[in-house]
Amino acid sequence: MAVMLAYFAYFKGWIFNDFENISPKIAHHLLKKSSDITIVDVRSKKEFEKDHLKGALSLPLDTLEEVNINAKKVLVYSERGERSVEASRILAKKGFEVLNLEGGVVFWIRAGYEVVK
Repeated sequence: MAVMLAYFAYFKGWIFNDFENISPKIAHHLLKKSSDITIVDVRSKKEFEKDHLKGALSLPLDTLEEVNINAKKVLVYSERGERSVEASRILAKKGFEVLNLEGGVVFWIRAGYEVVK
């Protein structure tokens, strides 16, 4: 049971991570306050075209190993937060300061923040 809980917590990004999980409220505040954060949407191009955070780059998860981002600090999100945890680990290993949006774009919208459609 303990192993299963640890496995679940790891894949949710709650333990053993080199990035920070932040709520939509904190993310919104940081984005309004700072222009040095690059927003990275790791969903598919089709999902990105449906809706995305204003100013986000579309960099699907399967492209992150090869892509170069000209940024130091990145805010990463996916639909519900699962893919962004994996993406956050990849980007943290590449040396970025990573902020992972908890709950992804779904929680962002639920919190009442705007997306581009």
